[in-house]
Amino acid sequence: MERYPECKKLAARFEKMAAAGLLDVKFYVSDPHELTAEGLCADVNALYEAVDGGKAKLLSLEGCDK
Repeated sequence: MERYPECKKLAARFEKMAAAGLLDVKFYVSDPHELTAEGLCADVNALYEAVDGGKAKLLSLEGCDK
C-alpha cells in the first residue's frame, strides 16, 4: 500500500501548476492539532476535483491589492 497517496497526488498537481506559473500556496487551518497532512491533502484534492468537475469555482484575488 502506498504511503501518503493524497499528498503525492497533490504534489504532482502542484508540480504541473508550478510549471504553468504557480508561485506560492498557503493553507490556513483553524486547529492544526486535529489535522493530519494526509487529511489536508485529501481536502485540497477534493476541492480541485470539484473545480475540475465544474462543481466549484476558484476565487481570483487578482487586483485585490489595488
